Amino acid sequence: MIPLALVWLRAVGLVGQALALGGAAFAFFVLRAERDRAPARSLDWAGGLSAFGAVLVAAAQAGALAAMVAALSDDAGWPTDALLGSTVGIAALIRIATGIVVALVALVVRRSPTSRTLGIVLLAVAAALCFTGALSSHAAGRVEGRLGLLVLSAIHQAAASAWIGGLVCAALLIARSARDREEDWLRPFSPLAAVAVAALASTGIALSFQWVASPASAIGTSYGAMVLTKIVLFIALLTMGAMNYLALRGHGARLSRRVPRIAGGSDDARPARSLVLCRRVEVEAGLAIVTLFLAAAIGSAPPAVDIADQRATLQEILHVMAPGWPRLHGPTIAELNAASALDDPLAPRTPEDTAWGEFGHNVSGLFVLGMGLLATLERTRWAPWARHWPLLLIGLTAFLAWNLDPEGWQTGRVGFWEHLLGYEVLQHRILLGLTALLGVAEWRVRSGRNPNSRWRYAFPFVCIVAGTLMLSHAHAVTNAKIGFLMELSHLPMGLVVLTAGWARWLELRLSPPENRLPGRLWAPALALLGLLLVFYREG
Repeated sequence: MIPLALVWLRAVGLVGQALALGGAAFAFFVLRAERDRAPARSLDWAGGLSAFGAVLVAAAQAGALAAMVAALSDDAGWPTDALLGSTVGIAALIRIATGIVVALVALVVRRSPTSRTLGIVLLAVAAALCFTGALSSHAAGRVEGRLGLLVLSAIHQAAASAWIGGLVCAALLIARSARDREEDWLRPFSPLAAVAVAALASTGIALSFQWVASPASAIGTSYGAMVLTKIVLFIALLTMGAMNYLALRGHGARLSRRVPRIAGGSDDARPARSLVLCRRVEVEAGLAIVTLFLAAAIGSAPPAVDIADQRATLQEILHVMAPGWPRLHGPTIAELNAASALDDPLAPRTPEDTAWGEFGHNVSGLFVLGMGLLATLERTRWAPWARHWPLLLIGLTAFLAWNLDPEGWQTGRVGFWEHLLGYEVLQHRILLGLTALLGVAEWRVRSGRNPNSRWRYAFPFVCIVAGTLMLSHAHAVTNAKIGFLMELSHLPMGLVVLTAGWARWLELRLSPPENRLPGRLWAPALALLGLLLVFYREG
């Protein structure tokens, strides 16, 4: 459980760091530049967002320290002094102190939002917060070229924070607006975003050459595969940013007619082009936060260059990814219990383990495939009964509760609390709970009793959270190659689930006809996820 907690705490820290620097940069370069049109409360609000992000960084780092102390404790006690005196501990304390300083400066800036000097000070200390993040990166553990790698990592984090935090700030301010003010804020944000993206891309390429080094390592290790996935998300973000840029320059003028109220609040006051732009910024900001969670997982994985002897070959990867006939029956619980060391996650996997895992994935895929096909059929309006497709989630939840982690209640090899504290098991239980939530909420919406209920957002929310978990999913194995081959299929699954979630989000947030395209994407994406599960094979 400790490794999973450290990944999540690191991700929360990166999100807080982005809010701290991004809020400060947005206030200084965008809101101050547009202060004749931007209300004073916007500057005050951006400063508050920066302070909140800094507090989040300090709290996440303190939590990470506590988790490390707990992980290193033994019968002799808690090694607090030893940890705080180490390089890791000192770097953590510096980061906590810097986060507190940023929060205090941001609160001072809120009292004098028009002060240019205070704005520069806030930018400087928020940027220093990003440099403290580099102290806990892979660069800090290097002997040769450490200083250069630390500088590259710091610039990389600062660029990502300014861009992503600025996006989040823009999305939240637009959502709070009484009328369409997107152009007032997004136009001056474009140059800042362009500089940040250029710095992010250039430093990312340089760091990839250092930590990945070769195409073989890029496709044959967990670190390399996650970097490639991060590149896919980066391209998606750039594409959405380009679409928004073109819309701001008037290429979306054909959508400038007025639209009726669709989601409450002030959306009825926005022209269609403005509303589409607003919703795309929401998705872009949300996807950027997902990218930070993936970055946290990358930072917790060993660099590809350090495990060259454990990387998978192309033949091994093709063997795992090659589709095979679904396994619709597996070993019995008794056979699995007799043949496998279920209570030892580090024990070599037996054929029964493999058969059990493939059986669970393949049968789950049939449920998901059925849901995707029925949801697609529902949209055609040819079969009204297909709207009950969320009920399949009830069967899927029951099957997964029986199939997942058989060392627990099924066989009793591992006690209940000991079992639950395993970080892989905890991830599975979270996904199981999300599946149950999704089934109840989505069927309630589809039944027609309350189609405008807020529960309609449960489907995109669960898909986004599940996709994020898949991208940062980890297994408790000691061999990096085995872990990579087990996780390899989760990366495309995570991208597909994210596609379904964000497409459904846009369908709900837009009105016809702008929501038709995203509405046509999410159900086929769900069916594609089902196919990936149906043909799943373990390495």
